[in-house]
Amino acid sequence: MSYLIANDYLKQIQDANLQQLISANTNIMSAAELAAEAEAISMLAQKFDTDAEFTDTNPWVITNTYQALDRVYLDAPAYNPTQTYNTGAYALQGAVIYVCAVSGTTGTFNSANWALVGNQYDLYYAAPPFPQFDLYGVYKKGDKVFWNNETYTCQLPTVLVNHETELQARVIQHSPTTNIFPDDPASGPIYWGTGTPYSVPANTNISNTTYWTPGDNRDQQMLQKVIDIALYHLHARIAPRNIPELRITRYLGQDKDRGMNTGGIVYPIYSALGWLQACARGEVTPQLPVLQPKQGARVRYGGNVKAINSY
Repeated sequence: MSYLIANDYLKQIQDANLQQLISANTNIMSAAELAAEAEAISMLAQKFDTDAEFTDTNPWVITNTYQALDRVYLDAPAYNPTQTYNTGAYALQGAVIYVCAVSGTTGTFNSANWALVGNQYDLYYAAPPFPQFDLYGVYKKGDKVFWNNETYTCQLPTVLVNHETELQARVIQHSPTTNIFPDDPASGPIYWGTGTPYSVPANTNISNTTYWTPGDNRDQQMLQKVIDIALYHLHARIAPRNIPELRITRYLGQDKDRGMNTGGIVYPIYSALGWLQACARGEVTPQLPVLQPKQGARVRYGGNVKAINSY
């Protein structure tokens, strides 16, 4: 599977044109998607938790067990009037997903025998039961957090780093963090107790808001840029010397807007590559999870901790 689904492309290209690009071969589209994801990840991995963002978008299967933050979409086989459906079976009718409510249903589709689930390709994600752990947060005893598919309860409140402790570190970049990761093998149990595994149980209906949230948990700008990159490469496959100007602009920007620095070409921020460069430099803040501890900051800092003298 992939970060993208076929329906995502319809925001930027008509399906008939897309099918021409890939010669109706989904393997070609999958290869372009993987290349686009790898290109984005290569520019963001030093600062952002790309593993958390670039997860697969899979069709929802009610019998599957899911982890928090998993993302799914609704889909089902088209309704077949020659087939006999029993309670709990899913079918697609007129771009809408239904679940059978009356066993033995067959023949012409009768909505009285079916319960509406949602529209085809509607997106849902499994929301965590508690806020995700933040290494730089402030917690009190009893606070609950979610971390690496487990829930934890704070056993000891956050101890803020005082100036004396900072002085002992001597240099700023060695100053201790205010928290311990809940799954730290040595100190985690002391501060957070034993984690409780969390998942969405099999046979949980997609309408159960305790576990499922309707919507898309992908960063929408990132989604747009990955599609731009994939479409550019798909056009390059067909006619590398005759790529449409729109695809070049959305991927690389216009010639007149590209610049140079010691690191190479600087692409305009409206292009996919320029936006990714700006994210890496810290000029744009995408809605992506950041690495913990923080890494890849635009401004490098250091030096001795400044002494505070009082008289």
